[in-house]
Amino acid sequence: MRHINALYILLLSFFLVSCENFLKKPPLTELSESSFYKSPGDAAFAVNAMYDGFYELEGGNGVPYLDVLTDLIFLRNSWEIGFFPATNGSLTSDNWWVRDRMWNKKYTYIRNANILLENIDQFRGQIPDADLDNYKGQARTIRAFLYTRLMQIFGDAPLVTKPLGVNDWPGTNSADEIINFIMAEFDQAIIELPVDPADNKHGRLTKYAAYVLKARAAMYVAGFYNRPEYYQIAADALREVVNSGKFQLFNKYQDPAKDFEFLFREENEGADNREILLSLQFVKNEAATENTHNISTVFAGNGWKGIQAHQNYIDMFECKHGWQAHGISFATMNSYRDTKANASPLAGRCPDYTPQNEFANRDPRLNQTFFNPNIRGSGGAISKGGEFWPEANRSFFPDQDNDAYFFKKMVEPSLFYPLYEPWNGANNYILIRYADALLLYAEALNGSGRTAEALPYINLVRARAGMPAVATGDRMELLEIIKHERKVELIMEQQLYYDYKRWREMERTMPYGAVYYGFRREPFGAVSQAMETKYLVYPKYYNWPIPTDEIRNNSNLTPSPNW
Repeated sequence: MRHINALYILLLSFFLVSCENFLKKPPLTELSESSFYKSPGDAAFAVNAMYDGFYELEGGNGVPYLDVLTDLIFLRNSWEIGFFPATNGSLTSDNWWVRDRMWNKKYTYIRNANILLENIDQFRGQIPDADLDNYKGQARTIRAFLYTRLMQIFGDAPLVTKPLGVNDWPGTNSADEIINFIMAEFDQAIIELPVDPADNKHGRLTKYAAYVLKARAAMYVAGFYNRPEYYQIAADALREVVNSGKFQLFNKYQDPAKDFEFLFREENEGADNREILLSLQFVKNEAATENTHNISTVFAGNGWKGIQAHQNYIDMFECKHGWQAHGISFATMNSYRDTKANASPLAGRCPDYTPQNEFANRDPRLNQTFFNPNIRGSGGAISKGGEFWPEANRSFFPDQDNDAYFFKKMVEPSLFYPLYEPWNGANNYILIRYADALLLYAEALNGSGRTAEALPYINLVRARAGMPAVATGDRMELLEIIKHERKVELIMEQQLYYDYKRWREMERTMPYGAVYYGFRREPFGAVSQAMETKYLVYPKYYNWPIPTDEIRNNSNLTPSPNW
């Protein structure tokens, strides 16, 4: 979470954060960790600063890049993120983004949590017990989340639960050890955290947010490590959320063509939006203290549009009747498809589909996720008319030098009118929402063999979107439906990459040498243009390497397999 008190965070970072390499110890002359905690207020500020630990790989500009690691979207500008090599098969163990942002930053915030948990009990009696437990619960949850990510990215990794001494050089712990720690931490945090958030914009952890984070970790273990008993662990956690009566899907406007898009708007991020369980907080006009984000620039800014969708993702959006009405297989659509060689799955099946008007009569989420490029033409002559967005009082045109689709989801129209300042984003970034919890619950139930119980939760999400209910009694078919629904509902929410890994979907969706194309040009008498080619090797790319610097500096660490 970005905080107004930038000076405090600067000081906190100076005193609490380790050196560039997390295993390098601070000099003996540096202020000790325990001496930092002089008053109860220090604990509160330290917990606030830990929320930055929820950032993934995006750095300080708030842009959620992680889904470029799937087959659905791509990064237009290779210079924009340092982990671009992970998208095309050229990643190396000395990649600086992996080292600095996925490894060092994770362990930096783990170290800060360890220090707080080591020192905070000295304030018992000065801080009300409920508040002290709340601080501990927040720190535990963030620490468990960080270890979840380390387990998901690296597999085996050091498990450090106390502040390191000057001569401590931890070795590599097994994924099983990390998993056991994560589950125990979440359980203890759920006891310590409050039922209701401490603010009115979903900026603080509650026990329900911790339940969802625990369930996400359990679902990963169930799938990636083939531990089916963890489906029940996830289902038990999510049942607490679903049965609490505190959450519901956002349907303020009772309009399937509007509710999904407006869910992410700044005007709807308050306490009355009961879909949101947790958000990263941003404040407009606070760029100097990194309280704003750059999402709207990267998604839809003039000349940027850095994260865009391939045609194969657009093909994932059903027609308004649903795929089942036309006998289209979810399993087939969840696999790699060459969109240059293959027509839309709707062609010749859905009577309302027109390849010259791609966005018409589709799942309403399509035009709430992407701007309609309004492609027209014949005989190879193509124009891109773009879409006029009334709320922003301007038209959004695809750039002429590429054929991909660019995002409307999470773009804040108030940043484009009356002033053009899309870098000054203040709409909060949602970390956990109820739609995700419902789909995870359905998947956990299905994984536990309770397919009939799972189906209604998927259909709740589809109903909000204005899509017809799906029906099946087959466990594997339902899993394919859930995969599809998560891809359509959760793009750019930084869950899908981990979903692909736990589903073991990477070979199926991103086979070696797979080519991904921009919009389908063939209906206009032209040839589709390749946007990217992936040369990912498996199982190598299911995990990333422990950074070379760490291996070089600490002989107790074990290098990652396949790297």
